[in-house]
Amino acid sequence: MKFKSASQTWSRGVNAVQSAVGSPISNPIVENIYVSCEGDKVRFMATNLNMTILCEGEAEVEEAGEIVLPSKVLIGIARDLPLGDVLCETKEETVKFRCAGFSARFKGNPGELFPPFCKLEEGLFIRIKAETLKEIIKKTYFTTTTDKARFELDGVKFDYKERVLNCVSTDGRRLSLYKFVDENLPEEDFASFIPARTLAEVQKTLPDEGEVEIVLQEKRVQFSCGDAKIVSNLVVENFPPYEKIVPPPGNIKIRVDKEQLLGAVKRASNLSSQETNLIIVQIDSNGMKVLAEREEIGGEGSETVPVDYKGDELKIRYNHRYLSEFLKMADESVVELEMNDPRKPGIWRGVGNDKFLYVLMPLKEPQEEER
Repeated sequence: MKFKSASQTWSRGVNAVQSAVGSPISNPIVENIYVSCEGDKVRFMATNLNMTILCEGEAEVEEAGEIVLPSKVLIGIARDLPLGDVLCETKEETVKFRCAGFSARFKGNPGELFPPFCKLEEGLFIRIKAETLKEIIKKTYFTTTTDKARFELDGVKFDYKERVLNCVSTDGRRLSLYKFVDENLPEEDFASFIPARTLAEVQKTLPDEGEVEIVLQEKRVQFSCGDAKIVSNLVVENFPPYEKIVPPPGNIKIRVDKEQLLGAVKRASNLSSQETNLIIVQIDSNGMKVLAEREEIGGEGSETVPVDYKGDELKIRYNHRYLSEFLKMADESVVELEMNDPRKPGIWRGVGNDKFLYVLMPLKEPQEEER
């Protein structure tokens, strides 16, 4: 194998695939990164056997070939390469690099030992703008769970029916729902549960512009855009019936400036219990008061922000982290809370945004928890 390509090509390729490098426990070869060249392309690939990432770039290929290189060494080299063209040459299992005044040599493994990239040629094809897909991921990824005991929630359900794509995630305490409608979506209904880690790589690795082609099969999914492809196993779905979790339209509606509320929540949270993250939100026509107490230091903090609300006084107990994460993620300057009962889940959304909603459960009163 012998080829020349820009140092930026190496940086992009290795950086794109490195998160998919596998553990040697499953198969020692997947602890490496696969590099090949042919025609006018150089290809980088890594896999953990559940997810595979492939990225290709331009190259001047003198001799086609393939090799498997130790990931830690290659990641360091690609990160620190000087600007310029990189000449890469292999002889048997030894690779040589030259770029500007830098040169390196080390051993790899034969390319044929690495699991091949299994491109999905058949399945349900969906085309969606990259910016739209990344917006969906942004609005749903943050409510997936990190609890390994609840692996059935560690992802986002893509549920397509009646010409509407519902993208849903929940960690059992809150839920995000993004509705997407597009005339180019297929006629056939489908439901797939895509792992959170896969979507994180889609968000990070695929270009921000262009069109993403998604291929869905019963057990696998493929994302392709620009110079990168990601193939992943799907999670066996055991997702709760989210339609029953989303509350019906409420007769109580409260609007508040997002930045003012976020600031109040942040400041009050410093005096919140570190065990419960509890803040209490009291609402009446005079404003929204956010308050917190921390018994162990004998401290308390509160702040009142203006609201658009007319009605009886309300009191809601929230985990401040769950509320502030929504406020940080929302793009709109004014947010709205809609509910029927302050003791039951309510719907938060940005005013004017009918695509996305956030369901947040209040914390129970101490006497309710004892029951």
